[in-house]
Amino acid sequence: MTNILMMIATVVVLWILFAFGGWLWIFLSAKQNGKLLKPEDFASKIDSDNGQIIDVRESEPYKRSHIMGARNISAMNFLQGKSGLRQDRDIFLYDDNLRDVVRVARSLKKQGYAKEKIFILRGGFSRYEGKKTK
Repeated sequence: MTNILMMIATVVVLWILFAFGGWLWIFLSAKQNGKLLKPEDFASKIDSDNGQIIDVRESEPYKRSHIMGARNISAMNFLQGKSGLRQDRDIFLYDDNLRDVVRVARSLKKQGYAKEKIFILRGGFSRYEGKKTK
């Protein structure tokens, strides 16, 4: 009985470490490929800047609601090099989670976009409290 409890405890601890490690990896990758902003900082930066706001979610969630002024370019199009964004203007990226946004930011950096011009919404679209549609 003690061996079973010890095995279960070990599995739970390993699962927690693995989950935290995955989150940490994504978080550090986001910071490496762009500037990670809290929702309130993201909203005020959008308001004060003439940047390109990009929703990297698929079209259905975008149609339901998105940040005012945002274009919908799915993560898959970025990964195929089809963004069509201007390199001389700031780029504001958001999604429901950081995973896809990090891949997009990494792709943009590989295409020659400056890290200093890439801003990522921390916490995803659900945490954003600025101007949205619907």
